[in-house]
Amino acid sequence: MHTWRQWLVGLLAAAALTVLPPLAHADDQPFVTIYTTDIEAAQAKELEQNVIWRTGHANEAFNEIVSRSELEYGVTDYFQASLYLNYDWAQTHPHPLPSATETDNAFSTSGELILRVLNPYFDPVGLAFYVEPTYGAKQREFETKVLLQKNFLNDTLRTALNVNFEDRWEKNRTGHFDKVSALEFDLGASYNVTSDFSVGLEFDNEHGFAGEILGGNASEAADSFYLGPTVQLISLPWAVNFGVQSQLPIATNPTGAAGAVVNGFTAADEHFRAFLRVTRELY
Repeated sequence: MHTWRQWLVGLLAAAALTVLPPLAHADDQPFVTIYTTDIEAAQAKELEQNVIWRTGHANEAFNEIVSRSELEYGVTDYFQASLYLNYDWAQTHPHPLPSATETDNAFSTSGELILRVLNPYFDPVGLAFYVEPTYGAKQREFETKVLLQKNFLNDTLRTALNVNFEDRWEKNRTGHFDKVSALEFDLGASYNVTSDFSVGLEFDNEHGFAGEILGGNASEAADSFYLGPTVQLISLPWAVNFGVQSQLPIATNPTGAAGAVVNGFTAADEHFRAFLRVTRELY
């Protein structure tokens, strides 16, 4: 009597496991330029280190390395707060040679708040709102995002769309701050090959503006497109993400200025960029 009952319970449990979503980490972020609506659980903490390399401008040699060190904290299951320490180093060498090499660096701090209002594992879509102010001696920023996520194939395929609005104030050589801004549409898809390994593809459309898109009048100055693959490997408490993106030769020239677009590439935007992120959960 007990044997067939135990067998039936085991069979039902096995069937349930086949229809349950695969094990996912609450703050899993499979992309390098795109946020999902997966955030830290209440009172969970995580350290995150990002390194970004940007290279390639028209008519000059260009390299930039950005470091972002972050501490994330789950205030509630639907609200996450983070603090960043940022370092930005850039070097340009205008063509034709010989010419002087210009090097610049800057430190700044950022705060990040994410409020999730819809959970993609329980609601038809995931929806969250993101705010990030940045303050530094040479650059200040205010950035907002709308984050959307939709899962397919029993949550093994995750798609995400970010709409990003950003105002920046960049210090020029005279000591005054130039007002620039951006409107970005970032779309990605990531597939879990296993519960600890995923592969993805990210597409970014970035519109640059002179002036403030959030705080005032802005005129579009650039329109660039990027595409590239991303991989993520998780071995708790660690996770590593790596991705690369190339600018596509389909940039447009909203201002019509000579030299703003060269061979289909936005001249002042990097032609290639690589991303590395290492995270560690804190218990």
